[in-house]
Amino acid sequence: MDLLLRYEIWLIAAVIFVAVDVLIGLDFILLAFGIGAVTTGASLFWNDSLNLPYTTDWESLITFFGIFSLCILYPLRIIIKRLQSKDDITDINKY
Repeated sequence: MDLLLRYEIWLIAAVIFVAVDVLIGLDFILLAFGIGAVTTGASLFWNDSLNLPYTTDWESLITFFGIFSLCILYPLRIIIKRLQSKDDITDINKY
């Protein structure tokens, strides 16, 4: 589990999350997890200057990743729904 303490792993996971979301089209659900992985990787990258308390062990990192991703998911869904509702007006297949 020491691999989870490396920022490179989190950035690779972020790219995978975003790529899968774009390829499959999951309504930006995995985008929130990609943003959470980028944030976790960035906090590990700047750990020396920031001294964040959750970067010491992998359990804390997983908890931070999960909570941050879920906190990003709800506002992201609201924004996406609002932007998609503007596009639905011009859709001729909307019944």
